[in-house]
Amino acid sequence: MQVSRFVQAAFLCGAALAMPAQAKQPPGPRILKIDLRVEGSESWQTKVSSEKGTIAERFFLATVLEPSDSLDAMNPLDPDSMRKAQDTSARQIADMQKIQERNKALAPAAAPNAAMQQQVNQAIMQAYAKCKGDEACIKAAVMQANPGLMTPPPGATMRPGVPDASMASQEEKEIYRQWFGLEGCPGKFRATRNDVSQGSVSDVGASKPWNHEARFDIAQAKPSLCLSYPMSVVNEDANTLFLPGFLFPEIPAVQKNIGNVTTAVPEEIAAWAAKTLKGAPLSGTKSETINLTRPILVLPLGNASYKGSVKVTMTWSLTDGYKAGAALPDQ
Repeated sequence: MQVSRFVQAAFLCGAALAMPAQAKQPPGPRILKIDLRVEGSESWQTKVSSEKGTIAERFFLATVLEPSDSLDAMNPLDPDSMRKAQDTSARQIADMQKIQERNKALAPAAAPNAAMQQQVNQAIMQAYAKCKGDEACIKAAVMQANPGLMTPPPGATMRPGVPDASMASQEEKEIYRQWFGLEGCPGKFRATRNDVSQGSVSDVGASKPWNHEARFDIAQAKPSLCLSYPMSVVNEDANTLFLPGFLFPEIPAVQKNIGNVTTAVPEEIAAWAAKTLKGAPLSGTKSETINLTRPILVLPLGNASYKGSVKVTMTWSLTDGYKAGAALPDQ
């Protein structure tokens, strides 16, 4: 029956009524604080030379990040989230292809006249407004409004243009908010090192001192420090934080016996901090002992045997609100 065929197609292809989702209000600017402390020792030795050093360092920064206005379904700093988004996109494309094929098969052989089309559309729209998405209610309301309309065949969805439960792909929830560093933001940092070593090296049969040190305490205000964090992400369902790393200012600090150094965080420690700050709580503290493979202060000679171990303790937060002009914390 032509009317029945048109009703089937209308159920599958018409415009669905949907209640708009309530947008979640974005938070205001927040202070990003990171405080990293390092304590440990390292040493090397050969048959005739050796050196032992102690490590005591602190790296602290505070700056301000601004939130995006909207939430996203994908976290660009989380590889798992990226893969899920790609999988969801592929499933949605496949579902749309199935919908198009099914709608084509259910399309009427000939277009209905204008009066019939208006009658069917009016019945469907009224049912949607009354039933708020309840399929059983929609079906009953349409049939009650016009008993002459035949029931759609088994398996035909009452949600026009949307796949039924057996076909629908579950979309990823929009739970990720991006946070940005903006030009001119306030910032401050402090870098402290009190690293010293003592040793000796054999030289033409005699033993000579082989000592090094890195001692400084540099604290500065640094406008636009937040630009080191161009984009961070917060999972607002899990209240977890994803930072691009622990990105610390590099300020020259010339030191006795070891030449030019900077306030940069040692590589292996920075790598640990970066890993910790991906999927971390919005605030917290974590400690761990790291066995070093690269010297921080000592300068091994030749094929010397090197050992190093440090305890790192990091405290961080992105929870405190910020008002323009307010002073940033020192710890």
